[in-house]
Amino acid sequence: MQSDLRAVLQYVPFFRGKIFVLVIDAARMPELALAESLLDLIALQQIGVKLVLVSVGTGKAQIEQLLIDGELKWQSTEFEKDQVESILNRGQLALIQESELENLGNELVEFASSLGAFKLIVFLSEQVSGGNAISSEDARKWQGEGQAILHRAAEVCILGVPRVHLLNENHQGVLMDELFSNEGVGVMVYADDYLSIRPIAPDDISELLAMVGRSMRDSHLVPRSYEEIENSLDDFLVMTIDGNVVGCVALHCLVDPKCAEIACLYVKQSHGGQGYGQLLVKAAEQRALEMGIPWVFALSTRAIDFFLDQLGYESCPIEVIPASRQERLRSTNRESLVIRKTISS
Repeated sequence: MQSDLRAVLQYVPFFRGKIFVLVIDAARMPELALAESLLDLIALQQIGVKLVLVSVGTGKAQIEQLLIDGELKWQSTEFEKDQVESILNRGQLALIQESELENLGNELVEFASSLGAFKLIVFLSEQVSGGNAISSEDARKWQGEGQAILHRAAEVCILGVPRVHLLNENHQGVLMDELFSNEGVGVMVYADDYLSIRPIAPDDISELLAMVGRSMRDSHLVPRSYEEIENSLDDFLVMTIDGNVVGCVALHCLVDPKCAEIACLYVKQSHGGQGYGQLLVKAAEQRALEMGIPWVFALSTRAIDFFLDQLGYESCPIEVIPASRQERLRSTNRESLVIRKTISS
């Protein structure tokens, strides 16, 4: 389970009241991994998640014993929507035995969809390729290893289950590590707004300041106050994962000459290496294009290679940018290079 308590707690209200359908082959799972996963169900039930546990293979007796030992509230049933809903509404876990059930087969998917399940979580004998989180659109296009199951997971999303998790049953603690972190440890195929870039809201300002505080302290970003951001809300975009702010960028429009500065680019350290910085810059560039701004520039020190090599920017003299920005740059004594990119002609 994640050691960062805040990372865990942010999911509690998000998960409360939602239905998770889990598929486990208990006879195949390592003993400790199975025991820990069943204990994790207790925590999920305690925060108000409605649980349907589908036992495949011959391991139902093991699951029942673990549920009893953990004093979990549960009841056995069948794939019968009304019965399962009644059990869930009583705050119990619904345990279903289907020894010959096919992973992501029609019966399972139709049942999960009819319940309005938010997540369909399948424990598999090995790790599936594809990255930690992949949209159903990208999953449909996936080629190579894991292609068949990712294509099927994408179909499941189309059929009405917003998120499909494919977990390695040999990973001890996999359930909590997957569910209570933004990136997870398995593969999640999603059809909803798991990842989005949107305009900043007033309630995001404190989160943004806390997030970029380290870079401002180390002079990697220009210091900003709450009031400064509040007065220029229209300039900022934030990236969210599961509704949690994990990155930001600003687009400051300037005149004489007409252009815009891309600034305050930051991605949380815990989310580095996922290409999120590139997505944020491209979102800012798209906004500039829609506003008819011909070119954008950035002032960069540590991220210079990122802009030049990955985003197609070019170095330029400081005299190219508006005089007001030149003056501000010189007054801060920042050893930044000026880089620019043509957006429209």
